[in-house]
Amino acid sequence: MTNLALRFAGRSEIGLVRKNNEDSGYVSGDLAVVADGMGGHEAGELASAATVASVVNSAKLSALADEVLTHLAEAVIVAGEYIADVVSGNRELTGMGTTMTAVAVRGELLAVAHVGDSRAYLMRDGEFQQITKDHTFVQTLVDAGEITKAEAANHPRRNLMMRAIDGIHAVDVDLSVREAKIGDRLLLCSDGLCGVVSEEEIRIALGAADLTNAVTELIDSAIACGAPDNVTVIVADLIEAGLEVDPVVIGAAADLNNQVRLPAVEFPDEQIEETDPTKIYYPVVKRNWLFPIISTLLAMAIGISGALFWLSNQWFVGVFAPTGEIATFQGISTSGLNRVIEVSQFTINDLPEFEKAQIEKTIDAPTHDEALAILNNLQISVDDCKLYPQTPGCPGSSQ
Repeated sequence: MTNLALRFAGRSEIGLVRKNNEDSGYVSGDLAVVADGMGGHEAGELASAATVASVVNSAKLSALADEVLTHLAEAVIVAGEYIADVVSGNRELTGMGTTMTAVAVRGELLAVAHVGDSRAYLMRDGEFQQITKDHTFVQTLVDAGEITKAEAANHPRRNLMMRAIDGIHAVDVDLSVREAKIGDRLLLCSDGLCGVVSEEEIRIALGAADLTNAVTELIDSAIACGAPDNVTVIVADLIEAGLEVDPVVIGAAADLNNQVRLPAVEFPDEQIEETDPTKIYYPVVKRNWLFPIISTLLAMAIGISGALFWLSNQWFVGVFAPTGEIATFQGISTSGLNRVIEVSQFTINDLPEFEKAQIEKTIDAPTHDEALAILNNLQISVDDCKLYPQTPGCPGSSQ
């Protein structure tokens, strides 16, 4: 039996709309992982980073394809526990979650584990195919024959997730093993790529001879389409084992700030350097008694002005407490530092289960227009549930 390995390139970008990168990724000679975090209050990056770390650590425990599948499934449970621990320490982070797509190479086999709507593709002998299935509402409609795959790409509820790692719900992980061949090319990506770039464009870009060029072309395609979400891409070729390569950590999992916020998580091949106290200097400057007072007052004035300006540019969608209706707000959701801008004609109890859980902890928006767009999408979800009341997750659904 020939032992195969991955030769790879990977990159993660924040995109053109998001304020921070909630995607995480990892790739080595025998493992590739992509996780797309979700949730308000900058929590998605913690969920994706913790999940990638859990998967990497678990995959090391097994040498056979069937064994690694067991460990990858267990890694999802561990990741959920990490997320639950983080939420228990800060209730504002409730609603955080992540997707996860992982491919491990064992001998001449690929072990695939998948939750959510990040994807894995395989190109072999010029044939291009998706080897994971999205766990989304629109995919259930495609499977039922109610809409086409092309219609799903533009469906207003295409982002409604049916499965995710959130630390609350038990997760059913898709697990499979398939044959690998030298010359196979793998693509793992978040929906920041496959959600905006057509499969034909992806196929063409993936055909680039150089791995780095392939990654660059894919990222550039997403940016050309507006890059409304974070974009994470890993491209890897199957080669005969023997070439030693250093693992690569990308996105939120590579951010030291996120690692510090997850002290219980063992991150792959990363070390947080201790600050050298000998490099910290404290200069002493003599001042008269009036200078500190003037400086303090000036700093306070600048700080207050800056804070007011910052608050005026913060937006979110949440529940208008007096009536339970969904509304857009200017400001931040904590400490009452916000004001209602628009109130909808539907309540939180009209929403599908997943969107209800998200809106309970608010959904941040970078602009007022984006907040209105979120409100409009929620209205579409409510209308869909009224039209198809037995849809899984809708109020009153028996499923």
